[in-house]
Amino acid sequence: MNQSRLKTTYASTAIYLILTLLIGIFVVLLPLNGIECNIVLNLQNFAQKTIGLQAFQILTYLGDFYVWVIFASIYLLYAYFKSRRQPGTAVELAIFLVITMALTYFIKMVFARPRPNCSGISVYDDDLVSSFSYPSGHVSRATGAFLILSRGSRTRESLAVMAISLVSLSRIILGAHYLTDVVGGIFLSLAAEKLADLCVPFLKRKTDRRGSCGRFRALTSSSWFASDVMCSEALTSLSRHHLKLL
Repeated sequence: MNQSRLKTTYASTAIYLILTLLIGIFVVLLPLNGIECNIVLNLQNFAQKTIGLQAFQILTYLGDFYVWVIFASIYLLYAYFKSRRQPGTAVELAIFLVITMALTYFIKMVFARPRPNCSGISVYDDDLVSSFSYPSGHVSRATGAFLILSRGSRTRESLAVMAISLVSLSRIILGAHYLTDVVGGIFLSLAAEKLADLCVPFLKRKTDRRGSCGRFRALTSSSWFASDVMCSEALTSLSRHHLKLL
């Protein structure tokens, strides 16, 4: 990674993190819950009248923690055993999920925003009541993960944007999050994705150094072994020659 790209990555990471924190401050200090409750209620009513809520209950699994942990584990194993030359994407995805989990947990604890508690809306996960709302963990996982997997293809990128949009909508429609929770989750995810992108070249350099050391040890070991064999053969030949003279 060249210096200009490195500076751009650092700058964009800082901007995304600052935006995430600023949104968190706004939702704590400003009376936004009433406005956002109306958004949740309107979207939920629209979904009920059109395609139904069951579709969004399925779509929300695109950001589920356990789904991504299982997928990343399988992808890592596949990359290691079947595609050792290009394991970068699988490693970056795993690093991204770890960073996202840590940042999401930390920010949730800092702002401690309660889940939507609006009159007239239905919440479709009773476990959500005991956890905090800002930022959305589902959205933060799905955004960066789909972006990492979609690189290098316009078609995959378009599908990734669609998937991220559907996960974001599902979290609001199911009454799990406010709109600002989703927006904050997107910015947090973009920051985590940039951090994961920074980590991969560092790990690659470490791995290359260890590989070089291993090759050097193997080379020196084989050289010493060859030298020992040559010395032994020379001594044997010299002894035979000496015996003939005797």
